[in-house]
Amino acid sequence: MTLLQSCLIDVLEPKKGVFPYYDSFLSRYSLITVTAIVSQSALMPETYEGMTKADMDGEIDGMIKELPDSSEEKRKAYPLFCLAAHINPGESVQENEKRTFASELFSEDARRYSLSNREMILRGLNSSTFLNYFFLIEDSLKNIYIDLINPRNKFIKGSETIEVCLAQIISKSDITQQFEKELYARSKIFFDIKSLELMWSLLNLIRNQIAHTNGFYDDKAKRSFNSRMESLAQHYSGNDDCLLSINMILDTFENHETQIGKTGYLVVDDSLENIIRSISIFIMESLYVCNRDKDC
Repeated sequence: MTLLQSCLIDVLEPKKGVFPYYDSFLSRYSLITVTAIVSQSALMPETYEGMTKADMDGEIDGMIKELPDSSEEKRKAYPLFCLAAHINPGESVQENEKRTFASELFSEDARRYSLSNREMILRGLNSSTFLNYFFLIEDSLKNIYIDLINPRNKFIKGSETIEVCLAQIISKSDITQQFEKELYARSKIFFDIKSLELMWSLLNLIRNQIAHTNGFYDDKAKRSFNSRMESLAQHYSGNDDCLLSINMILDTFENHETQIGKTGYLVVDDSLENIIRSISIFIMESLYVCNRDKDC
């Protein structure tokens, strides 16, 4: 297990006034992190003494099966509430349509991925948390970039978060070498900005597919996933210091590539969630340290 894939939630404690962007980042980071861990832990059998995965799967399956009845009861109660308030509910269009329940579609997807409903919920939480961390570091770096560089009427794409925003932030602040040194010391894998750019490119593709196609990969997206993996691997070729770490990371992405090839979908797991979370904290802590030391 690499640092990048580890679920470590300790952060560098900030001193007030050193780098306000870091304080703002930590406030949002802690909200995402604690909420994710608590909600995900609620679905793990080890959280509850004497409960097995089978026990929890049964509990979750039962809850999901009850959702349609609960929904129908609320729909039937709606006109009664209206009449009690002397409001004419009128005709409900939905009553004359062939409809299904989100819970049934959810269970169908779980079966397609060969997951239990409980595991599917965990994967949904992973995907949501992945996006939250992605948007957090993207927004944080864009805000610093806009304040520091003051670009006029420039639309910043998510793919430019590292290549444009971070690169110009550290260049403008004259901390490029210090930042790369600090980033590597903290991550043990990003030995230069380019290695971070290439990793971000792959994560940005995953983010786009989650946001725009619900994690589905057509042939073009599959080729793009493979191409970005190859570019990442090529950049590390000959770097013996990072060889073991990058191979472990690539193994993770290769497992997802296999999953995409078989099902057409990528289901976000703990490892991907941890990677984007760790990247966000590595970047912001490195920026904080460089700005702190610069002022000393």
